[in-house]
Amino acid sequence: MIQEINQNFKSELKHFSNHPIHHHINTKRQLQRYLEHQVFAVWANMSLLNYLKEEFTKTTNPWLPIGDPELRFLINKTILQEETAKNYFGAHQSEFEIYLDAMAATGANTENITNFLRHVSHGTDIFLIIAASKLPLCIKQFIKTVFDIISEDKPHKIAAAFVYSKEGMGDPILIKTISKIEEVEKADLKLFKYYLRLQAEKDSDPSFKILEMLCGEDMDKWRDTEIIAEIILRNQRTLMEGIEAELTGSISE
Repeated sequence: MIQEINQNFKSELKHFSNHPIHHHINTKRQLQRYLEHQVFAVWANMSLLNYLKEEFTKTTNPWLPIGDPELRFLINKTILQEETAKNYFGAHQSEFEIYLDAMAATGANTENITNFLRHVSHGTDIFLIIAASKLPLCIKQFIKTVFDIISEDKPHKIAAAFVYSKEGMGDPILIKTISKIEEVEKADLKLFKYYLRLQAEKDSDPSFKILEMLCGEDMDKWRDTEIIAEIILRNQRTLMEGIEAELTGSISE
């Protein structure tokens, strides 16, 4: 079924590999603006995975074996990739932290994401934080859509959101673009290039298998998956269009 869904969204998936935004990231400053937006998507994706971890693995004491051991294995394998990846220097970090360090290394402003997460750490309702924030609308819409899905408390939908939220994260065209910026501006962008290569080389099979296990032979769940895929891909596209509009000067800062 996943192959059929991917085929249905073939043109949409291809769109991310050749998105017009790549033609508007020509300077270090433009790359910084891109990173300052996209970091929220990286964080939101981690929240999708965290739901699956809490739902299907025992995260409180006393410990008990719960659920399907194969499903636990796949989720833990994915967590290992996402929460304890190897960074450029060979140490372990979450992919979000790797992204954040790459941002800082380019000189991008990390204040918005840091302040946002400070509110999250205080336990404030996520929807109140989103509504009260002064983030660009495209970011607020992106985060809200992700947490709307999480709030439905339907594991197969959340797994579907996680699978399709990764589209465009390790685009090879963007790697080439960054290499040109490095050459022209003599900038050191190795940490972000490393992040992109990490995404491009990642084994996506575990997350697809998780989705397959959660949907099984239930056609209603597969129909939900197709709907979620459409919502998430549209959400990604809206975010990219918002970044593109800012880079081309269509909106004022």
